Amino acid sequence: MRAILNRLFILLGILLVIVATGTFGFVALEGLSAFESLYLTVSTITTVGYGDIVPYTTGGRLLAMAIVVIGFTFFTGVVVTSVQLVFERREENHRTQQLSTLTTLFFNEVGNSLIKLLGKCDTAIDQIEEIVPAGEVWTEEDFSRLSNTLKHHPCDVNIRCLDIEGLQKLFASPLLLKLLESPHIFDHALFNGLLRAIFHFQDELEAHQSFSHLSEVKTSHISTDLKKVYQPLTKLWVEHMCYLKKLYPILFLTVLETNPFKKESGAAATPATEIL
Repeated sequence: MRAILNRLFILLGILLVIVATGTFGFVALEGLSAFESLYLTVSTITTVGYGDIVPYTTGGRLLAMAIVVIGFTFFTGVVVTSVQLVFERREENHRTQQLSTLTTLFFNEVGNSLIKLLGKCDTAIDQIEEIVPAGEVWTEEDFSRLSNTLKHHPCDVNIRCLDIEGLQKLFASPLLLKLLESPHIFDHALFNGLLRAIFHFQDELEAHQSFSHLSEVKTSHISTDLKKVYQPLTKLWVEHMCYLKKLYPILFLTVLETNPFKKESGAAATPATEIL
């Protein structure tokens, strides 16, 4: 859409230059006032001249013909581009709403449980839990502080204490493949990268039934692969919650009930895939 906006600004700029040129030209050639010249220029460009003001000199008529040919071309371009921009914005809003729905579905079925599962083995999870607001009122400062904390969070997960079976059940969700195939996800770099990282780590799960007896080199490699899942996962969650807070505050409160960073006083929540 930015390309359309740039094109519209260029066309408007050229059109304004044509209007200014025509106005000053008619003032000089026809001896009209500035307002009359502007009126004649605009009516000539839009080809809706009423005949009340017409050029009489040869130079004025040549200028009018040039304005009709050149000005009307750019005027039409402005109209067409404006209509295209309206439809593009409508389509972008539709894509954004679809992406929001898919993101909510992802976290309900896989994402929240995955954050909780990885958080149990996160060596510094307390740094996140301490700054997550406990209530339903989240301010922009809360989002900014949480986003900044996650940006610098090491996301170091002790893979030797991971619930391998729980991960396998989450990654077995058919929703993940459907999301990867969605054109709405394809254009979202963060979400698309997260899904690809999940499928890559799924290959590691299939190759190793346990991470407790791996070499240090292999352990480091798998930890890096898991970090590529954990980091975008938490970033996407904050980004999605911020979007819901701004545009869908009621839905935000509903989704907040499943906040995966909330400290649990009781037993760990059952993953969504176990219920399914």
